[in-house]
Amino acid sequence: MDSDIAFSAVRISTPLIFAAMGGLLTYQAGMLNIALDGFMIVAAFAAIAVAYVTGSLGIALLAGVFFSVVMAALLALFNLRFRAHIFIAGIAVTFLAYGLTALLLKGLLGEDGVFSANTIPTFSTIEIPLIKDIPWIGRVLSGHTILVYLAYLSVPVVAWFLYRTRWGLRVRVVGEAEDAALAAGVNVERIKLQTMLLSGVFCGLAGAYLSLGYVSLFANKMTNERGLIALAAIFFAKGAPFPTALVALLFGTATALSVRLPQMTGAAPQLLQLIPYVVTVLALVVVGIRNARSRSRHGAWRFDVQ
Repeated sequence: MDSDIAFSAVRISTPLIFAAMGGLLTYQAGMLNIALDGFMIVAAFAAIAVAYVTGSLGIALLAGVFFSVVMAALLALFNLRFRAHIFIAGIAVTFLAYGLTALLLKGLLGEDGVFSANTIPTFSTIEIPLIKDIPWIGRVLSGHTILVYLAYLSVPVVAWFLYRTRWGLRVRVVGEAEDAALAAGVNVERIKLQTMLLSGVFCGLAGAYLSLGYVSLFANKMTNERGLIALAAIFFAKGAPFPTALVALLFGTATALSVRLPQMTGAAPQLLQLIPYVVTVLALVVVGIRNARSRSRHGAWRFDVQ
């Protein structure tokens, strides 16, 4: 693979991996969080607005994470306190996020659709010693921003917490057998709330990266269904952190190819832009076939949407 395409794939996959790690935690706790896009778009707006006002990337990043967590808390409130169906509540939160950011973009920043400014700070790239000098590998792995490396480092961290800690065991028990968790004295609602808030943290990082690390601007619905693609990666990998990240990287590679191939081949860009969505659909078809076979063998679905 061309090193430029691989470099782009690593960058493009970053928000997918962040969102997938957040959605994976709620998935493991038995909740289907389809509001990942909503969390990310709020974080993207908050990050760019605060960066524009303060000129501080650190404060902007914290703002993105904070407001994403607020949206996650709102979804948890609807689902855990008011007993709204998680799917319906997720749709409501996502639409609220889209509408709210569009309204604030016009009301606070005076722009309609897209906002950018030359005064917005950007993350500097990091050249990794030794690795940067390795042919091909150096061109692919070195020269990214701190958020890119943080996204990939989050994968083993999430895996460690899920499979090496008591908290992770409780999360998995809640997702697999909630009644058994209750009988064992596990506070199920607390575990679900914690995973939802952590989902907000990861989506906050994803959204901040989109508006400050990937491009230095904000546009309405700029998440471009990345949350749903992240969910597809989670389903395909059955909620395992490393396979989920690998599938997210595959989706990022498909997107990178859709961007670069028109320049290299002269093919119609409109056709090649379908590549990431075709890959997503194929992944979901595979998941559907796999689940159908599993149901025929065991007589029940593994995952129950609450």
